[in-house]
Amino acid sequence: MAKPIDSSHLQRPGQAIYVTPIDAPPLLQTPATGQPGTPPPPPEAPAGDAETSSSRTLKSLDKRLGALRIGEFAITRVELEIMGAKIAGRAINADNANIKTADQAFLDALSFNPDAVELRIRSSEPTDSTAATFLFELACKRSIGAPPVFDAGEPLAPGSPMERFNRLVDAAQKIDIHRVDVYDHLPPWVSKAKSSVLSGAGVGLQAYGIYSGMAGVADAIKTGDWGEAVFNGAAVATELGSLIIERGLTKTGEAMLKSNGVIFQRFSTTSAGKVLGRGAGLFASAITLPFDIIGAVKSFNAAAASQGKEAQDHYVSGAMSVAGAGVSIALGLAALAGFGNIAGPAGIVAAAVLVLGAEIYRAARIVDDIDDYIELSAHQRLRSGWFAFTRQELDQDVLDRYKVAKALSDHGRQIERSAKALLEGAYHNYVEYVVNGSFNVTLQPVKHWKHQWDPAAGEQPFTIAHEPVVLETVDVIDARDGLPQNLDGLVTGTRGDDKGILWRLGDGHDRITGVKKKSNFFIYRGDPKTLVGGDKDDELHYEVTHAELDRELPPAAISHLDGGDGSDLLSFTGRRPATDTRQQGYDINLQRGDVSLHSAGSATAEIKMAQITSIENVSTLTGGASRVTGSDTANRITANGLDIVDAAAGDDTIIIRGTHCRVTGGAGQDRYFITDTCVETTIIEDGEQSSLIEFGWPLATIQRWQVIGTSLVVRSLRGEDGELPEHVLTIENVYQDLNGQRSIRNHQLLFKTRDGYELLPVLPASLNDADDHDVEAALTVQGRLAPALGILNGGKVSVTHTSARHYFVPRGDGKIVFDASAAQKTTTTIYLDCNHADVGDVHINYDTAVRQGVSGYSSLIYSNVNLSLFIPNRVINLVGVISERHAATFNSGGGIFTNGLHMANQVVLIFRDGKSCRVIAPRLDYAQDVKRAGLQGHNARDCLKLRHGQYSFHAPRITEQSLLPAHNARIEIKADTPQGIYALQGQSAEYEVFPASNAIISLTTPGADAKTADASTWTIHTANMKETITGSEIRLKGTTLYLGSVIVKLPNTEDPDVPVETVHVVSSSGDVYDINLVFEVVRLHELNAQAYTSVKALCEDLNARRARHPLAGVVRVRNIFTDKAVGANVLYNATHDYWSVDNPPGYRIAPEDLSIDLESIRLPRVPGK
Repeated sequence: MAKPIDSSHLQRPGQAIYVTPIDAPPLLQTPATGQPGTPPPPPEAPAGDAETSSSRTLKSLDKRLGALRIGEFAITRVELEIMGAKIAGRAINADNANIKTADQAFLDALSFNPDAVELRIRSSEPTDSTAATFLFELACKRSIGAPPVFDAGEPLAPGSPMERFNRLVDAAQKIDIHRVDVYDHLPPWVSKAKSSVLSGAGVGLQAYGIYSGMAGVADAIKTGDWGEAVFNGAAVATELGSLIIERGLTKTGEAMLKSNGVIFQRFSTTSAGKVLGRGAGLFASAITLPFDIIGAVKSFNAAAASQGKEAQDHYVSGAMSVAGAGVSIALGLAALAGFGNIAGPAGIVAAAVLVLGAEIYRAARIVDDIDDYIELSAHQRLRSGWFAFTRQELDQDVLDRYKVAKALSDHGRQIERSAKALLEGAYHNYVEYVVNGSFNVTLQPVKHWKHQWDPAAGEQPFTIAHEPVVLETVDVIDARDGLPQNLDGLVTGTRGDDKGILWRLGDGHDRITGVKKKSNFFIYRGDPKTLVGGDKDDELHYEVTHAELDRELPPAAISHLDGGDGSDLLSFTGRRPATDTRQQGYDINLQRGDVSLHSAGSATAEIKMAQITSIENVSTLTGGASRVTGSDTANRITANGLDIVDAAAGDDTIIIRGTHCRVTGGAGQDRYFITDTCVETTIIEDGEQSSLIEFGWPLATIQRWQVIGTSLVVRSLRGEDGELPEHVLTIENVYQDLNGQRSIRNHQLLFKTRDGYELLPVLPASLNDADDHDVEAALTVQGRLAPALGILNGGKVSVTHTSARHYFVPRGDGKIVFDASAAQKTTTTIYLDCNHADVGDVHINYDTAVRQGVSGYSSLIYSNVNLSLFIPNRVINLVGVISERHAATFNSGGGIFTNGLHMANQVVLIFRDGKSCRVIAPRLDYAQDVKRAGLQGHNARDCLKLRHGQYSFHAPRITEQSLLPAHNARIEIKADTPQGIYALQGQSAEYEVFPASNAIISLTTPGADAKTADASTWTIHTANMKETITGSEIRLKGTTLYLGSVIVKLPNTEDPDVPVETVHVVSSSGDVYDINLVFEVVRLHELNAQAYTSVKALCEDLNARRARHPLAGVVRVRNIFTDKAVGANVLYNATHDYWSVDNPPGYRIAPEDLSIDLESIRLPRVPGK
């Protein structure tokens, strides 16, 4: 027999199931140095043996036990050794491979040397696919969190055959072939039958793609043809629905297509192939599609609105700088008068000298600062120094020249600093150089308003001052062949061949030709421009001003914008002001190549602003009302306002951000992305080719799919609680109306949600009436599942910032305490396995304290707020969710000052019927609370605020699954807050299970279900549970066993040919109960006498149990003895109510001859053991 692997030492992140062999050798119970819980290496074979001792032993095991079975694949132990197999870090040997069928611990502990695997693949026959098929099967059967299959001493070389092979193996380990059957949490509009077929096909394509990719890599390794073996794609993503398989060898790929039937035949023998093939008529047909039509989908990024150069603040004049430095002579003398009283007149003179010196130094510094910016003559220096010393205004011409020069210098430094910040920050990976536009500074008269003036004396309420103003000037730069030498305004960042040039131009009639071999990013505004891009993808960002939108007359000249080669973008940045303007947005026509201002009135003459050439992409003004007409090439159009878009022909991408937009896709395969800022969107498609519509919100918020008239209408919730106007997507002309009968016109619409679900609407081929019809949608690809649910079936859970955020409360009895006192500002969702109408009373209680102020005001203080929800057979207490607000007190009226209550932690309740409530703070009657201090309580139904719409109800799913060993084992489930369902799969052995409180466990024996093996025996111990479990807490309802807060799901017994699992439960006091699944009966089988104070109490309890619950025919009583039969086991005959012993058999004992053994402890013994 093999030395079992103690999986309790092979921990994985988030692991809750720990398996320990029973009666294992002592070596396995004590961790070994370096490799805990693993057997020692076998003794080394003598040098020079042609065949190692290990190989001879493994070969004998293969002969005696047959090939080792891993899932659907059988492989010899000798073959595993050739591939460099290790078990928990130790080379495979007769001790750790002496098993017929691998358990979960063995599968997760198995690893391989990649060099040995590569050598084995190279030496195999051209038609031999053993390595690829076996490794695919192994990866599919391993736990998702298991260590990597390949155990390399050093990282695999990037791009090497085995590195690519390893990535495919990792992807196979992460794919979940069982998720295609999980639809319980989906909204009611999802067609579960069609989703099962379509989603199974999607997962099947992914699994088959991984397998065929592995086969392709193996073939390339065999042939060594890596010159032609070019892989498509850069990586293998790990999320279901976005798995991009790195495959597609050019020469070997053609061979794969030709041998597609052979590859599929191999794939169908794997466990993944069998699971997916059961419902897979669609999958079997889908995989025959040519691989070269499956490509990686490039993600797109919305162009980020970028602020251009803002007008610089007016610089402080030199006169104010002079006035702000130092203290006056008079104040200095006054401050030093104390020193003069002690030191006499000489002290005052000394103090005056010190202050006078400081003032002279200050004046000199002012003159020196001015001289840094402008050149002063000797006379001007002396004159300016005297004026500064005596605090007079400097000469106006000196002051004006200083203001201009300083403003030029300061503005230049400021834009250089901002450019460097961009190069080192947000644009570090995209921009190599920043070119700042040229500028000049002039003085302009500015009114400085007075605080006081005398109108009677003819004084004005303001004075006129000349302040420096920055003005952008004209730039003329031809950088076609590279940036000119000594270019003014150039700021250099980190070099990079794939980085571009950022041109910050501002105003001015600039004429710029960008670098031909670089991407050019232009930011400009104001005056007409002539801008020419290069051969790469260029962007032109126009900063829209209020003056532009209020323009009444056409400009004297228009801009000329040429994107050049590449895919170029014209973006209108900024936002339309809230005040009304003459123009509402822009009319951008890529076919005509012009840009005009767009006004509300049709009679208003068009104001042309720019002529555009080679512009393929457009981003409209936020909040504006623009019109965009695309070209016949592929366009990317971002609608940011109340826009009307006609994308025309081509495979276009339209990003819809505005609240109300109308988009016509035109011919081609169009892709739409609708953000959550949209309210009403209308899409018109011709239906000739498929269109993909992506929602910027999750699946759960979609409420309804309807056919209204000839349109398909999809409604979704908006806002945290659905309180905002809902999203309404209308797709027109999906049907055509012919003589009152609607027939389908566009059946090529695909949808994708933010959480990765892909949907296909199930539309009737025809409709014979004019009514509105609700329709369903089918899942074609499963999205990201919600986080695993923490289980709350009883007791108390303390919420912290690191604890679970989603909980499930199953049906049952008892009280649950949800304590968030130690947390602040958390958000928790609780799924209640009842309907909203089942909620009974909602009660709140809290403590109040009143402090009387000296002025007659009262301070009302709240603490210990507890909200109780009463649902069938349960009470849920929410503690620390509502608390006193930490803020300044307010006057609530009547002289009562209080902080009131607020939600310290957010809680959302979702019910089985799809309704949902948010817990909110109660309305308080301060006048009543202040009258009586102490504990208060009242009905608080208003604390449950019903949210708008329907919400997905999530039930626990399998979060951890373990194939148990084929020998006796102890299984512990260790989790403070169990999450999801823990699935234990037995192999016809005896298992001792120790669950944690609140756990949900599934017990099965796959071999028994398949009628190929006997069932397993399970003994469930309650010793590790927080609560005390007695016979009354052990209940069997159908195939569900309830043990206090623990729920055990058992196989059904409808098929008489399937072996029935044997289940026993050991209570907290050590009593053993037999769970009869056939008759759905729980019977006491063994009793611990030490739980009773006397034999009389034991007899009375047995009589009471006989009246309440069925007992086994003969109950074994532990820790009790009789002098009439020393050493015999005492039995109680529940059928005929008498005591006996087993040796001699049938010998009856009177109750008064029995004594309870209070010294020794005898462990429970389950039937058959």
